[in-house]
Amino acid sequence: MKFCFNCNRITPGNPWFCNSCGRSFDWKLCPRRHMNPRTAEACSQCGSRDLSTPQPRRPAWAPLLGFVLSILPGAFLGLASITVLLAAIIGILQRPDMIVALVLLTIPFGILWAMWTQIPAWYRTQIYKLLKRRRGRNDGERE
Repeated sequence: MKFCFNCNRITPGNPWFCNSCGRSFDWKLCPRRHMNPRTAEACSQCGSRDLSTPQPRRPAWAPLLGFVLSILPGAFLGLASITVLLAAIIGILQRPDMIVALVLLTIPFGILWAMWTQIPAWYRTQIYKLLKRRRGRNDGERE
């Protein structure tokens, strides 16, 4: 599965081109599908000058930010879940009539876990908006 930074779409599998905009992922391809670097003017194997257009470059900080945004909340949520679980076990052992309150306490953690699994979707949306804004400013300067 690959994400296109040009059209903000996900293409399933391991594609060479985006299904929506037709751009290649991180390389230029000739009509015979030879892979060439982004800077190539002609195919290094067959010499063809008809090369595909690659998607915009990913910002250098994007993978690091994605990693941090997925690990930190998960680590915090994991520690908080363990704390609540231990408190629930101690609470049930000491006062069995508090089980309903402890179950109600775990519902927000279920919601937080569900939100944490969705981080990549909103992260991709934010990156797309940032790149779109940057592209809009660059287009305005050229006119």
